[in-house]
Amino acid sequence: MQTQIGAYPVELIEFNPQGERLIVLLHGFGASTFSWRTVTDELSELGHVIAYDRPGFGKTPVVTRTKAEDPYSLAGQVELLKAIIEDKANGRSVVVVGHSAGALVATEFALRFPEMLSCLVLESPAVWRTPPVPAWLGRALRTNKFENRAQRLLEGFSKAGMKILRDSFYDPAKLTQDVIDGYTEPMQNSDWKLSLWRFMTASQSNEVRKNLWRIEMPVLVITGDHDKIVKVENTFKVAERLLCHSIYLVPNTGHLAHEEDPKDFLRVVSRFIKKNS
Repeated sequence: MQTQIGAYPVELIEFNPQGERLIVLLHGFGASTFSWRTVTDELSELGHVIAYDRPGFGKTPVVTRTKAEDPYSLAGQVELLKAIIEDKANGRSVVVVGHSAGALVATEFALRFPEMLSCLVLESPAVWRTPPVPAWLGRALRTNKFENRAQRLLEGFSKAGMKILRDSFYDPAKLTQDVIDGYTEPMQNSDWKLSLWRFMTASQSNEVRKNLWRIEMPVLVITGDHDKIVKVENTFKVAERLLCHSIYLVPNTGHLAHEEDPKDFLRVVSRFIKKNS
C-alpha cells in the first residue's frame, strides 16, 4: 500500500493497528518489506507492526532530491522514520528493528531521538563497514551527467545482487525460487535503477561508531552465526560499545537470520520486546 508520509509517497505495510506498542521494521540494502514476511504475523501479536520500503528500494517510487533535502541520504532516511513514528505512535511505546543497513538508520535515529524509543533491535548491523561510495565521489555522481547514465552504469547490478543474496543464506536450500522472485520483483519497475542510483550516491555520512556508547536504552544485537555479509566479529564490535545490550547468535544461519530461522529469531526478539517496551 502506497502511503504519503510528509512530502514523499512510501510503500508501507502494517498489521494490528490497535496493538499496544508500535514496532517498526527497517530492511537492509537491496531488500524490501518482502524480507520481513516470515516474522510480521507473529510480531503483530505484540503490537502494531509497520514495515516500509526505504527510499531507493522496493516499490517506493522515485522522489525528488535537492542539495538541501535528500530522502535517500542517511539523514533523510532518519527524518522519514521520525515522520512515520510521529504519525503512527499515538502515545504508545516504540520499538525499532533494523536489519543490516536498516540497522544503521535505526542506530542513527536512536542517537538523535532517544526520547522517541523504548528499545532497539539491531540485526547484523552494518555499522562497522565503510560506505561503498566515498563522500567526495558521491557528490560527483549525484550530478545529472552521471544520473542520466544510471541505467547503463548499473547494468551488471542484477548479477551482483544475486551473489549478495546467495551469500546471505547459510543454507542454500532455503533460497528457493519464490524467495528469489520476491527479492527481484521490484526490478520489474522501470525506475528501479534510478532509485537505487540515488540511494548509492546519497550521503551516508555519520559518526555512529564513535557515539554508540551514548545509547542508554536497552538494545538487542542479533545475528546469524555464519553471516558473510556483516562479519560476526563486526557485530560484536558494535555490541561491546553499547552500554545496555544483550547479544544472540542464531545458530546455522547467515545474514538473513530472521528468514532462515524465524522461530528462533522470534523467540529471542519477542522476549526482549515484551521485557523492554
